[in-house]
Amino acid sequence: MTLHLVYRLYGGENLKGRPDFYDKRTSLASFLRAAEVANADVVILADGPIPYDMRAMADGRCRIVDLPGGPVGMRASYLAALRFPAQAGWADDDIVYFSEDDYLHDDQAFIALQSAADSIPAAGYFALYASTPHHPSFGPGLPHSVPADWVDRPDTVVDGHSWVNVPSTASTFGARVGTLKADMGIFRQGMVPYPSRLLDHETCLVYQGRLPYTAIELVLGPENTRFRSGWRAVVANTVLTPFRVAYQIRSLTRRRRPHLLYAADPNFASHMEVEFMATGTDWPSRARSARSWAEKVGHPITVGGPPA
Repeated sequence: MTLHLVYRLYGGENLKGRPDFYDKRTSLASFLRAAEVANADVVILADGPIPYDMRAMADGRCRIVDLPGGPVGMRASYLAALRFPAQAGWADDDIVYFSEDDYLHDDQAFIALQSAADSIPAAGYFALYASTPHHPSFGPGLPHSVPADWVDRPDTVVDGHSWVNVPSTASTFGARVGTLKADMGIFRQGMVPYPSRLLDHETCLVYQGRLPYTAIELVLGPENTRFRSGWRAVVANTVLTPFRVAYQIRSLTRRRRPHLLYAADPNFASHMEVEFMATGTDWPSRARSARSWAEKVGHPITVGGPPA
């Protein structure tokens, strides 16, 4: 079993609320350091021009693949990443981990991922970042609900660390390559309704054989994303209800043989967005450690980074 890591790197930034220790170069350094510890095979999918210092940090530590015509955007780069394992001819029993470029990783993250893949044969997917019962990564109002047909499965301890079956995670996750290939239709279907939003939560439920929508949500949409009133709500739900019904039915294809998602608890990675930070880990310390590593290997980081 080989561990492959696919990192989607975009040279620009967005306006999300970031912690004061956030820096995209620090995120990249934490990823490369954890990959080095695990001796993993690393591919960076570069979406558009990448600042010189970031490319220099990655050069020699991984393959850098520039997406044709970039920047192609979040949706197209994500689809390119999902297709990459099949195009590269990776074996079905290999593990692939996809990462967005605004995550911070613990240096033992990919060692832990390898151990979990070896120790939890029932799992088809793995999350180093996800909200868990003991370490929620959301505020008081959860953006997603647990479906009524959710089945609690026993936690698993791997090398002294707990792994729990969770309903969903974001677009940063690990998978068995064969499982991913089998579920590509589910991922593609989940990308249909919106031009600039991914249905991460619903997709994770579908491949686990769980219903992604309640009866009300089939008509009105999930509480956190629906239009409240007016013509936009009428038009949106007229268009989206058939899709939701089709996705609901798609989940039944995995009911007998679900591809389960297990998450590290506490997490080995965190999304660097204030509202959704993983809890239970000292992330400012992890950021300092990643920058220290970068300096040791000849790529010192100034928080905020030089202009692109």
